[in-house]
Amino acid sequence: MSKYNHFARDLDDAFKAARNEYTTAYNAVESARQAANEAGADALKKQIATLQLQAAEETMREESARIWSEFDAKAAELRRALEKEVQASNLADPSAIDGNAVELMKTGVLTTDDYFNFAVKYDGNATMLRLIGYYAREAAAAAEDRKDKAALTVLAQDCANGTGKTLKAFDELLTAANYCSGRGGSGNRRNTPGVTLSMGEWWERLTADAVRNF
Repeated sequence: MSKYNHFARDLDDAFKAARNEYTTAYNAVESARQAANEAGADALKKQIATLQLQAAEETMREESARIWSEFDAKAAELRRALEKEVQASNLADPSAIDGNAVELMKTGVLTTDDYFNFAVKYDGNATMLRLIGYYAREAAAAAEDRKDKAALTVLAQDCANGTGKTLKAFDELLTAANYCSGRGGSGNRRNTPGVTLSMGEWWERLTADAVRNF
């Protein structure tokens, strides 16, 4: 758990609140549907029940748009606040430099795995992450293997601002939220309400450890 854990917990709370609202709207539709099915042969009762079902479905569509729009706005707000806080703690600090690690990177003998291991080891150390990003970029330029070049380039970009895995981990939670709201990784897919409700049940199983260890 890092000092940024409250951002993950806030996102967790926001998703659960949105899911609860969505479930309430869904249950209202299902109750209206059941009433329509049980209206029997009475034409007036059946007509009233049908109108009530149509109204519940319309409310469901409106609520779905509102619920996930508000969740997305809250998630974006948390993402901006986290980025601002991370950047504020990323000022270069000479005392945070591990001279032995820097000298080792200067030699040019490190493998791609070595750079990634360094990024994990010094996660939270903004100064070292910047240095890792700098030398990873140099290693990428010199790499002959295309996979190594691509991997080192990505690592250099991740480390460039000293953010390490923090923002990346939060973005992975956002992607999970999109999937668990039935909207796919990009957040643009539109599934049926039943599918969305079913996907929402996966949230804890997919993210509990990530939220706890963030």
